[in-house]
Formats: sequence, structure tokens, C-alpha cells
Amino acid sequence: MKILFVIAALKNGGAERVLQVLVNHFCAKFEVCVAVLQDDEKLYKFDERVKFLYLNVYKSNLKFAKYRILRQTFKEQNPDLIISFIDWTNVACVIANFGLNYKLICTEHNSHEFLKSGIFTFVRNFCYKRADFLSVLTHSDLKYYKKFVKNAEVVYNPFFGEISNENFKKENSVISVGRLEKVKGYEIYFKALSLMDKTLLKQYKIYVAGDGSERENLQNSAKNLDLNVIFLGHQKNIAEFYKKSKIFVISSFSEGLSNVLIESAFYKCARISSATVGAKELIKDKKNGLLFKIGDAKELAKKLEILMKDENLQKKLIENTDESLVNFMPGKILKQWEKIIETVVNK
Repeated sequence: MKILFVIAALKNGGAERVLQVLVNHFCAKFEVCVAVLQDDEKLYKFDERVKFLYLNVYKSNLKFAKYRILRQTFKEQNPDLIISFIDWTNVACVIANFGLNYKLICTEHNSHEFLKSGIFTFVRNFCYKRADFLSVLTHSDLKYYKKFVKNAEVVYNPFFGEISNENFKKENSVISVGRLEKVKGYEIYFKALSLMDKTLLKQYKIYVAGDGSERENLQNSAKNLDLNVIFLGHQKNIAEFYKKSKIFVISSFSEGLSNVLIESAFYKCARISSATVGAKELIKDKKNGLLFKIGDAKELAKKLEILMKDENLQKKLIENTDESLVNFMPGKILKQWEKIIETVVNK
């Protein structure tokens, strides 16, 4: 069997890491090819058996070039199954596949609320009706799409690190991991830090790992707010910072299912998150983490202060988190994918 995976780019991101896990697993059983819409550098390691096609669809000035190039790629590769990643790549694959009727699985990594435009939402939903299967990340998204998509299922992102039983030596540090972009809400996080008890804050190191277009603005913001934020940039071995951090914070305005919320749980960090759709799938407030209203710096400051002061609360949240970690084990999720692929191909 031949599987063609399609993704816009192979930069640092959650969907890209999921693709890496699936591709490296299935290339042992099937012929696997990855079509990348942009010509970019791979940040993750792939099995040498995997074939890559860089389509450079955005370099053409021709109208509808993306769909024409994708359609031609489908014909040339003639796969038994196409698996596409993220909304607009999913939409492009559905359109390019019209009349060819290759089996197509669309994987949605954003919340259904992510698109604000009614027209864009209509186009996405119209296309998803024509996919053979749609994977989503939360039960909230499943409830939404089940109204018009026949075959849909919640498929969690797996934990990407090494499973370890070691006792991590924690220090007084708070870590946040993610792309330095406006959607990640770092300005809200920094505003919250500026509202906190300065004596308490000085007892903790504040790490921000990741890179993006807002890095310079955020560094200036931290300086203007007199915050001692340690910008780590993109870290290939982020596990070492998770292992020593007591608390993890994410302040996004929108999230599908945050990989970093899953990762931080495996490394025994007490978690605080904005109440996005994805966060509410993973965190029950005050049981296995703390949630705050999206965009509310004051509430974040209050809850972060409480957590910094109370190590018993940190311990309780971590212990309660441990109960759900089995849901994100790679083996379990790969078996779910194997069943989905078998069902779609044999339908």
C-alpha cells in the first residue's frame, strides 16, 4: 500500500511532529511519500525510507496553481490513501482530489472556532463533508463536525519525548514553550508577570522557549515591564528545561490540542493555561491544572502567584495529571491510526 502525506511545511510545530511520528511508523509497513507545499528545511528526523516531494506551489504566479500542482501530484503518485494536515491544506487536497476520488483523510489541528470569517468557515466545512475521514483533537470539535461529517473521530497527539520514570530535580522556574506569535498570547503572560508580587517573582526563573516573528517585540516588552525573562530560542532538547521547571504556563488565544501541555505533564510540571478549547480537553480546573479566562492577565497573575506559593498544590495537580497520561502514549495512538487507515482503505 502507498500512502501520500500532504503538509504545507515542515517547520517547528505540533502538526509537523505528528506527521513525523506517523510517517516514521508507517514507512516500515507501507510505501510512504510526503508532499510538502513549500520548499523548506526539515527540523525533525525522518526515516531514510521516506520519499519527499517539494512542490513549491507558492512560487507559481498562475491562478489556482496550488490545486493544479496537487492534482498532478496525486495522479503521478497514484496513492492508495492521502493523509493531509491542517485546515487549508486539507481544503486544497479535497479540491485537487475532485473527480479523482482517491481515499482522503483530513487531519484538523485547530479548534473549529479558529476561523473567524464566515466564508472561510463555510468553505472548510463544505470540503470536510467530502473527505473520507476527519480526525480532530477534542470532543468539542467532534461534536461540531459530527453534525455534517459522517466519519470523524478524536485522535489525540502523542507524547513525543522519551517515557521516563526518573525523579526530576526541580528548581524554582516557570517555563513557557511555543511559537513567538501574537496568537500565543505572550503579551498577556508578560502583563500578568508585571502585576505579580515582585519579591515572589524574583525567586523564580522565567523561561520562554521558542522563536517567531514577535521575538524582538516581546524582548522589548519584557524589558519595558522590567521583567527578567530568559528567552531560550528554539531548543532541540527542550526536555531538559521541562525536567527542571516546576510550573508550565501557556496563554494562547486559541489552541487545538496543545502538544506542550501534554509534554509538560509528562515532565511533572504543574500547568496553568488559558481556557482554550484544547486546554479544556486536557485540564479540569483545580484538579489537574489551573485555567484562566482567555486574555485575562489579572486572573493569570493571581493563579500563578497561588501556585508559586503552594508546593502542595503543585504536587496535587501533578499527581492528578498522571492518571490521564496513558491516553497520550504513542503506541496507543498509533494503533488507533492503524485501525482508521484500515477502515478507510477497505471502505
